[in-house]
Amino acid sequence: MHARPDTSTAPDPIAASALGAALGSPLIDVARDVVRVLLPAEREPGPQPGWTLGVSAVAGPAEWAVADAQAERALARARALRAELVRYGAQPALADLVPEADAEAHARALLARFENAPALTDTLRTWLSLHGSWDRTAVALDVHRNTVRQRIAKCAALLELDLDDPDVRMELWFALRRP
Repeated sequence: MHARPDTSTAPDPIAASALGAALGSPLIDVARDVVRVLLPAEREPGPQPGWTLGVSAVAGPAEWAVADAQAERALARARALRAELVRYGAQPALADLVPEADAEAHARALLARFENAPALTDTLRTWLSLHGSWDRTAVALDVHRNTVRQRIAKCAALLELDLDDPDVRMELWFALRRP
């Protein structure tokens, strides 16, 4: 299982240990931006306050590397959906049809012009997640709705794409969901 704190700060070892204890496992690994927790196969983790969780399929020791990648993808999906917990494979997704390396390369190429503009990336992700609602995006980002309009216009200009096209929106959403 992968977990990330709901705050924008990196996970700290004490909070990670508390998470492991709450989940019934002392086997935790604190990385730069994620906490890995190894759970017994019979344990079904539930949502944990202050954390976003991505849970892999049950795996034996020989499949731990695969389970780790599954948990990583489930966590990315949970963050994109703003869900407390996502189990890998619970809902098949388009992202599951494309090899991870290909998806990453496509996302990097598509979003390369935003590399040094996190405000544009965050605005576009939020705007797409809220179905193009200017007002709800403004509230979610705590900015004026005209700021949202300006940022989305800048995104469209940089990408040279029509953001009113549902196919374009789907492709951007797919790319923005990459960790």
